[in-house]
Amino acid sequence: MRRLLYTLVGLIAVSGAAKVEAAEITRVDGADCQISLSGPIESGDLDKLEEAVSRGGSLCLDSPGGDFLEGLAIAEWLAGRNIMTVVGDGALCYSACAIAFMGGSDWEQIYLPRRKLHIGGKLGFHAPYLIALNKTYSGAELEATYSDGLQAVARMMELGARTGEDGFISERVMLKLLAAGPRDLYMIDDVIKAKALSIELIGVPKAKWTTASLCNACIVRNERRARIDACNQPVSSTAISKDVVQTSFFGFAGEGSYYCAVRLSKKTGEASIAATIGEDELSNKDLEFARLDDEDELSVSLKED
Repeated sequence: MRRLLYTLVGLIAVSGAAKVEAAEITRVDGADCQISLSGPIESGDLDKLEEAVSRGGSLCLDSPGGDFLEGLAIAEWLAGRNIMTVVGDGALCYSACAIAFMGGSDWEQIYLPRRKLHIGGKLGFHAPYLIALNKTYSGAELEATYSDGLQAVARMMELGARTGEDGFISERVMLKLLAAGPRDLYMIDDVIKAKALSIELIGVPKAKWTTASLCNACIVRNERRARIDACNQPVSSTAISKDVVQTSFFGFAGEGSYYCAVRLSKKTGEASIAATIGEDELSNKDLEFARLDDEDELSVSLKED
């Protein structure tokens, strides 16, 4: 009960105890965005965004966080307004900013996420924490904060229901945030985490497929469901044609008992994958393979932080 209380207290916290200046909102008319929001998010920033960002536009975010409720209000306003959110190269977006970022979307009979993260940017969701650990709260203050926290959680759940099961923040990620320790950040620092939140990665370099990066792609496409030593197991390579070589890795999916097979064209450099197959399917030249993307080469670990 105490942990839940601290969680709800933290949910409405600001990213610092002292009052700070509101975010700066400017028109930039760049290739990636039309409006930029930079600096701490404070009450009143949504009003400025409503005046600055038009439907069909795009919003770049570069903020350490700020007022959680204002970030949530921005996300609620963005949802379904055909406004794309972007965290660009070198930018950071934490806490309340990350919540606002997740509002980037469109609505065309169904909810469509429209949010982009440059691989050189940083996006992190703040775990709940008390903003003044050295302060003694009265019973009335705790009761009021608990009530406000419940309402904040309800708003997030309502927004999630409105945008589809995984449209806003997936339940799996939400549980990670609520279970995290004080001052922790859940960083979106690999392609698996980005896919789980329907975030498009930009700035991804052209893939240069090696045996190691092909196994990395197997981890990505199996969403880390693999033995810890899957990429250290012996591999087998078979010529499917004069141009195409198939490399097979063992140790994926159900208790690490399946193979992942990747086919690489020596002529075009393109790769395709059959992420989870049985041993009896390895020699099937007609097996269906899906094309790998450049982002599947981006390094991931088998253990999620």
